[in-house]
Amino acid sequence: MRKTQKQKKTEQLIAFNIIVSRYEEQLLRYASRIVGGSDAAQDIVQNTFIKLFKKWTEELEPSPKLSGWLYRVAHNCAVDYIRKETRRHTLHLKHAEEIDNFIPPNRGAGFRIGEKAERAAAALKILTPREQQLVILKIYEEKSYKEIGEITGLTVTNIGYILHHAMKKMATELKKAQNNE
Repeated sequence: MRKTQKQKKTEQLIAFNIIVSRYEEQLLRYASRIVGGSDAAQDIVQNTFIKLFKKWTEELEPSPKLSGWLYRVAHNCAVDYIRKETRRHTLHLKHAEEIDNFIPPNRGAGFRIGEKAERAAAALKILTPREQQLVILKIYEEKSYKEIGEITGLTVTNIGYILHHAMKKMATELKKAQNNE
């Protein structure tokens, strides 16, 4: 018996909802670590799923290939967001210089992270975007080198090399911060 167009669309929508529920939390965590905010991360993940719905041509079912694709798209959306925010921030700074009355944005009264987490976040910020991505995927997302390779397109050897040097940079930064206390 042939499926009707309506049945096919219903099955596709069910499969899409399964994918969203399976990967949404992971992608939100990943994106918020890259951009440093949950609102922006929600937008990034929403855009990631929109792109999945529009561009994914294979079977919609959880798989390492789909996971890698979702992380790669989320990363690219996050980088685009950071670029956009950097441009916006630059424009705001120029405007602030003109009016000489700039007040930095407030993250809200309830926003507070621990002292060690603040130091780790500060150390993470000294890394290049590529190094940040790899550290976040390895440390925070607990991805294997193979999974990181699928997400980033880098070889396992290259990932190891970059992570080694990134962790050394972070350790140096953390020691400096500790000595300054």
